[in-house]
Amino acid sequence: MSKIEIKQKIDEIKDAFNKKNFDEVINKIEKLSNIKNRNPELSCLSGVCKILKSNSKKNEIFSALKDFEDGYSKAKENNIGLDSLCNYISTCILFSKKYPELLDYLSNVRSLYSEAENFFGYNEKLSIAGVKLFKFILDYDKMRKTNSNLIVNNTKHLTTLCRWAFINNYSYAWSQKDYLNFSNNLKKAFPLYKTKSIADLSFKNEKKIKVGFVSCNYNSGHSITYFMKDIIGNMNKKKFETHAFDLGKYNEDNEPEDNFIAKFDYWHSLKDQSNQDVINFIQKNKIEILIDVMSITHPDRIGIFNNRVSPLQISWLAYCNTVGFDNIDYLIADRNLIKDSEDENYGEKIIKLQHIWNCHSGFNLRRKYQDLPSKINKYITFGSFNNFMKISNEVVETWSNILKKVNNSKLILKSSEKYNYKILMNKFKKLGVDNRIEILDKNNFKKFEDHLNLYNNIDIALDTFPYTGVTTTFEALWMGVPVLCLKGHNFKSRCGESILKNANLEDLICSNKNEYIQKAYKLSSNLKYLSKIRKDIFNNILSTNLFNNKKYVSDFEKVLLKKYENIR
Repeated sequence: MSKIEIKQKIDEIKDAFNKKNFDEVINKIEKLSNIKNRNPELSCLSGVCKILKSNSKKNEIFSALKDFEDGYSKAKENNIGLDSLCNYISTCILFSKKYPELLDYLSNVRSLYSEAENFFGYNEKLSIAGVKLFKFILDYDKMRKTNSNLIVNNTKHLTTLCRWAFINNYSYAWSQKDYLNFSNNLKKAFPLYKTKSIADLSFKNEKKIKVGFVSCNYNSGHSITYFMKDIIGNMNKKKFETHAFDLGKYNEDNEPEDNFIAKFDYWHSLKDQSNQDVINFIQKNKIEILIDVMSITHPDRIGIFNNRVSPLQISWLAYCNTVGFDNIDYLIADRNLIKDSEDENYGEKIIKLQHIWNCHSGFNLRRKYQDLPSKINKYITFGSFNNFMKISNEVVETWSNILKKVNNSKLILKSSEKYNYKILMNKFKKLGVDNRIEILDKNNFKKFEDHLNLYNNIDIALDTFPYTGVTTTFEALWMGVPVLCLKGHNFKSRCGESILKNANLEDLICSNKNEYIQKAYKLSSNLKYLSKIRKDIFNNILSTNLFNNKKYVSDFEKVLLKKYENIR
């Protein structure tokens, strides 16, 4: 085939791609050349089409990876190679939940990434892909270093900027003042939208106070819904009119549940609307109190709150730290989470609820007391079902010391996210306790009830630090399992403290790692005492502040009314 004919064929391929005829592109590329003699641009394009086409099959996903690897190997020193490598990483991450074996590919691609760093030096696109890569292979230090390079080089990429603030919660690298300083720069990166002046919006004729809750995480089974459900349901409908602004994009199997939707007076699905359109819609509905329930976990949407959309704007529940936007007036915490002397290190004014900053709705399942599994097993079983990113090297070392100190003990781990379990296991292997660790695959527990019943196998739950568990701690206590936690230095790292104090379990709070290890040992050495704690938790936990939604709603409403009256 002549060069002119080849060029004509390539033009036809590009034209088909622009028309999104992905199957046609794949067929034309395969007819034009095989992978051995294919130019790298076509290999990369072939892989992209296999990913973008509707209903891509497993063999097509893995074939796309071969295309990307081919594109990279043939063009390591130019943008085609760079695109191929970045696409390789994104594909593994995107489809890893469906095909867990792709996590092994991410481990192997690390060497390719290191090679590309030598070719390109600092490159924003490569670094953004690298942050994703190192997160999924649980290399926190490299993830943080790569993200830091992006910040130092003044990236304007919103997801990267928000991720930088978020990932620092996983370590002790930042003080709370560092979060505040960064948030003061972060808010400048978000665009401003057109809004109507609050003075021009008439709320005088409204009989009820309209409260709007904005989130991308109303999907079925999301932890946010377990905290919000009964709070919204118990709000005084004579005083408040509740609106859900749902910005989430869900799959067919995780659409918001009808019984959650029904808790709100009005449900607005705005997933396909731009931020400007969402703002217009909220202002049209004259929402007086607008509550952020997503924060920087959704950089594409949190920018809504960088604008004065409603008279009163509050951050609650989704992110236990400062966002720092001037137009977020308050951050809801409690007196256990932020000390009075620390208020100045948060960009928002702090609302300190008298008891606890949130309240769980519990589960629609019959509770049945289970005695200590150690009585049957003849050994102590520790457990943690926190996201594996929270298992820092300090946590690994501390838990390993506990396993060494408590003879024959075991540790069961399960994460809400998919990771390469071999990498985590190797961290414990270096400390000689890998034979004591059992890592459970979340995909093996299809029913939520099966997940909860796993707590029946746990004698003592171990909280992570400095990024503590929240949902997992509520779950463990609901099931009657005691949880050991470490004291923290800011809102995010003190969540375990607040939960245990409100559960009347202050004895399970540890001042330092040595005390954490000693308490684990002490509890393990006195099964009679441990059994009593377990029984007391099971019998009493539902009457504590953790699950008393009516009491929580009373405090919550008083705060909303007081802050609202202050601005009228």
